[in-house]
Amino acid sequence: MNLVKRIFANGYQSIIGWLGGLATILAPSVPLIGVTFLFIILDLIYGYKVCKKFTGSKHFESGKFWNTLEKLGFAAIMIAGFTFLDKFIFMTYVDLVLAKVAAGAICFAEIISLLESRKALKPNSLVTKLFTKIIKSKAEKYLDVDITDILEEQNTITNDTNTDKSSKKINK
Repeated sequence: MNLVKRIFANGYQSIIGWLGGLATILAPSVPLIGVTFLFIILDLIYGYKVCKKFTGSKHFESGKFWNTLEKLGFAAIMIAGFTFLDKFIFMTYVDLVLAKVAAGAICFAEIISLLESRKALKPNSLVTKLFTKIIKSKAEKYLDVDITDILEEQNTITNDTNTDKSSKKINK
């Protein structure tokens, strides 16, 4: 019992010791978390630009900001959790296989979201058309799905939105 009393006698030293140990274990995954945060922040910025373009509102919605903070926290927890699995369960701590898969999945989802925002901001740019063709060909090849109708519907929605705004300006 003396050992337990001595360990916890100075509580803050124990807490700092535990936090230092956790930081040491999680240190190799910090670049993964940083890159994931970068993609999430870029998605937030482009989402704001799309919202500003289509609604005309220059105000930032706090609900969307809190959702982004929640997404950042979830990403950090997920990568940290997979780092612990790599370290203590699968013994792949040197390569961080699961943590890299988790970070890659999050970054891939954010890249898709960035491409959607790019398409909404500049629907007729060369980059947007190129990515649309690539995604269309890959979906048809690997998923055996024809997404032409979906792409045409999105273009119609974008054109209708722009037409509605211009007609409102003319009517005023």
